[in-house]
Amino acid sequence: MIKKTILVVIIFFMSTNLFAAQTQIAQVNGMMCLKCQKMVTEALQEAMPNAKVKVSWPEGVAVSNFDDKSPISEEEYKNTILGTGFEVVKVMTVDEIVTDAEKARKLIDQ
Repeated sequence: MIKKTILVVIIFFMSTNLFAAQTQIAQVNGMMCLKCQKMVTEALQEAMPNAKVKVSWPEGVAVSNFDDKSPISEEEYKNTILGTGFEVVKVMTVDEIVTDAEKARKLIDQ
């Protein structure tokens, strides 16, 4: 009985951890080079120090991963990027970890 209880508790904590992760993705227009990419990356890292941020100028996306829920709204995410001078076409939040820029672009294009 104790083994079953421990197993249930472990599964519960693992499942809540898996489902708690989020990714915010933004379609960003106007980035033309690595310097542009760096500007957006630094702005997002400053706004969300605990996020794993990946910005890709060739795909035109900014991707931020969180172990839990995002600490900022989609509107705040958009405004952070707008503050760098680039256009934000769309922002979305998904309940999974997305690390690949191409996959992020496919999600945002849906």
